[in-house]
Amino acid sequence: MSDAPLRLFVPPDSCEGGSLRLDGSEASRFASRGARLGDTIVVLDDSGWALTVELDEVSATTCRGRVIGRSVAVERRTKVGLYQGLLHPSDFRRLLMRATIAGVVEFVPLVTDSSVVPALAADGRPEGEAEWPRLVRDAAEDGGRGRRPVLRQPMLFDHALDEALRRGTVIVVDPNGDPLEAHLVDRPFSIDVVCPPPAGFTGLERARARALGVAIARAPVVGFDPILPALSTIEAIYGALEPAAESG
Repeated sequence: MSDAPLRLFVPPDSCEGGSLRLDGSEASRFASRGARLGDTIVVLDDSGWALTVELDEVSATTCRGRVIGRSVAVERRTKVGLYQGLLHPSDFRRLLMRATIAGVVEFVPLVTDSSVVPALAADGRPEGEAEWPRLVRDAAEDGGRGRRPVLRQPMLFDHALDEALRRGTVIVVDPNGDPLEAHLVDRPFSIDVVCPPPAGFTGLERARARALGVAIARAPVVGFDPILPALSTIEAIYGALEPAAESG
């Protein structure tokens, strides 16, 4: 059994003045995750710091503690964003959790010509979207992340390519592409990976990407699971650019 302290994300204003203060559902979550009076835990508020806190009050409605240490919230050097063609809601939930643990810093659901059209819930949002932040937060805690990935609103394919190209290296994942390694030789610091829905990108979409000069690469692993192209590409990028991180 691991002796590592419990690591939990908190709202940004929870650790002001050298103290942790949580109430209501946030306090209840701490208790349900196993936080106990007298424990020393690590809390993260997405500020870039990991705060060591000694708990002196824990209940279903209140959690208080003293900040006794501060260190940098460690993240991977390579920043990988994922633009993912819309999947079935259950597949997208699995992808969010697995890719968060792998190290992805940003998720953008992608609307393409052959995207899976999600059912809409009563609130008019895609089915399951309301729980995405919780899934990402829990996966980030379980995976030892220093910061939570950003969740963006769905974006059209052309708009996504334009935006990603302004930010740095972009790789579109497609069976007709080049080997992935050919696009990593310059060891980019920031990469946006654009992955297709299960039906793939259309010929017109591939042509638009090529016309913009976007790199097109094959996923290292494909199969019946629709999240494999994204996961295998992400893992291959980290394996090529941060091989030491895998053994750590």
